[in-house]
Amino acid sequence: MEKELDILQLADYSEQITEGDASAYLIVNQNIPDYHCMFGFTNLPDNFEDVQKLFERIENRARSFGFKNIIGPLNCSTWMNYRWAIDGFDTKLTPDCDNPAYYVDFIKKLGYEELYTYRSAMVKVDNPLYAVGEQSYQEKIQSGFVFEKYNGEECFTILEQLFDISCDAFSESELYCDIPFDYFKNLYAEKLHALNLVVFLAKTPDKKPIGYVLGYPSQDGKMFVSKSSAVKKEFQKHGFYTALLYLGLKHIKESGYDETLFHFQCEQRKSFQHFSEQIETNIKRYAVFKKEL
Repeated sequence: MEKELDILQLADYSEQITEGDASAYLIVNQNIPDYHCMFGFTNLPDNFEDVQKLFERIENRARSFGFKNIIGPLNCSTWMNYRWAIDGFDTKLTPDCDNPAYYVDFIKKLGYEELYTYRSAMVKVDNPLYAVGEQSYQEKIQSGFVFEKYNGEECFTILEQLFDISCDAFSESELYCDIPFDYFKNLYAEKLHALNLVVFLAKTPDKKPIGYVLGYPSQDGKMFVSKSSAVKKEFQKHGFYTALLYLGLKHIKESGYDETLFHFQCEQRKSFQHFSEQIETNIKRYAVFKKEL
């Protein structure tokens, strides 16, 4: 937690507020579109009275700055840990939001509503996008595009390329905020060294990186996590995502897994897609909340 608090150096303002055993940070980040005031880094006891008093103090402080609404949990930037699980509390994923159910009960009781929701689910490798992606992949190869595979520590040799692709691809996404590469490397990506990463990187015929998929087997080996994927805007809706997805699914299948965890997909994104009950199981959902002040 202490190292993660370094992200607050990028905030326009931050302040830890406590009430009894309850605590949270009030954070102001003018670089996040639409919603500049948030709460984050929360620690809430199972004691509604303390939590209620804590949020009264947070909200009064936000009003004193002139803010009309507040969102959270958001730890300054969506590059970092954010959102709470809202169901599926008995389902343990890799990684996960491990907040207890009463966090959600309390925040709704305080008048907060879901702003953006997210979904994680186990998806069978043999799904409709596999064949579509294989066709897209063959077409891209024939057109001179290049697809490279990186394993383990090799993935960190292309970290800056992955960062640049992500910034381009996600710049218009919900609650997106730029962060310097050093923060991405030292705070966000540092945790990935403990995982056996696999990355497929797509490049133009003249070797310019344009997209990637990233995943890893869970540390207990029980599942494969499809964690992130991105394609630069210029190349979106041209089959590169499905081609990369095919390569990822093919690797997962060859590694002995019948399904993969599609993790933390925003349900409000236009590209969000879920499958039928025969293909998608063990759904768990999350949310960022908002309250009008």
